[in-house]
Amino acid sequence: MGFLKKVFTGDKAKTSSSAPARQPLSIAKLTELIRYFPLGERVQYYPEFQKEGALPTIVLGYSVNEQFVFSPVDIRCQQDGEREVLRLTVDGEERLVDEVRGFSLIIPFNQDDENKRDYGRRAELGPRGPFRRRNTITLMACSSGGILSHLDTEVRKVLPLTEGIYAGHEVVVLDVLPDSLKLTDQRQHYRLQTRLPATLSIRDGETHHCTLLDFSEGSVRLQFAELTADIQALTEFRRLRLDFNVDIDGNRKSYALEGVMYRKTDDRLVMKLQGIYHGDKVVPLGLVDILDIKASLLQHPATQQALASERNA
Repeated sequence: MGFLKKVFTGDKAKTSSSAPARQPLSIAKLTELIRYFPLGERVQYYPEFQKEGALPTIVLGYSVNEQFVFSPVDIRCQQDGEREVLRLTVDGEERLVDEVRGFSLIIPFNQDDENKRDYGRRAELGPRGPFRRRNTITLMACSSGGILSHLDTEVRKVLPLTEGIYAGHEVVVLDVLPDSLKLTDQRQHYRLQTRLPATLSIRDGETHHCTLLDFSEGSVRLQFAELTADIQALTEFRRLRLDFNVDIDGNRKSYALEGVMYRKTDDRLVMKLQGIYHGDKVVPLGLVDILDIKASLLQHPATQQALASERNA
């Protein structure tokens, strides 16, 4: 009797129970999510942790505070004084949003996907399929920088669209679980971990002390002890210069690298490398330059300690 009660009432109880209140999403975190799951991006999805059964889909739109956005020109992050805000264009009207209470991804509801799953997976999902309310849907995307992104979402509803360019289609509204975002570097080049003091200079901006966390052929990752307004206001492709010294047994090598801001999350920043200073002149970063920097870093005690920690992890 208890089993039958669970079968016939369990779904209803799950749906009607109130979900825990979520904290507002920061504009910086929203910018990160949009970066890795942009509108129009083809992604993979799988339901209820059935990773082996991943199928292709596409990010059709976003829902921000219950407002639907289907075009990238209708959603922009910008500075308003010392704070970041979101500019939305809804029905031709611009709105500034400084608190994101809810953020969802919108993907198409494709009934044909059910025929692509084997009997065992369909049975596990139940008669209502993967998009039953409150089911977990994981999205996977691979950016041009070689970063594989995983993001868990929760099904809110399946919705028929009655207007706009997707009118006549059904879509799935997926509430984003922002803390579930995981990034995996898929690039072939080895990322050499270290911890060296450095300074980052922003063109037409200030110079900041930071820590060099790792170095690869195409980028470096930096960490800041203090996040100033100048750092927080950095936008993609802003010109940067990184200076650091590698001291080994009293011998010092100094390096100055040219590049642009590629990605910024919390207190860390990824700088995409474009050149190296030889004297006062910037030249393209060549193979010999890259190997020279790696060889110097490899001999430094901070790098050796990082490598030992990596081996013992």
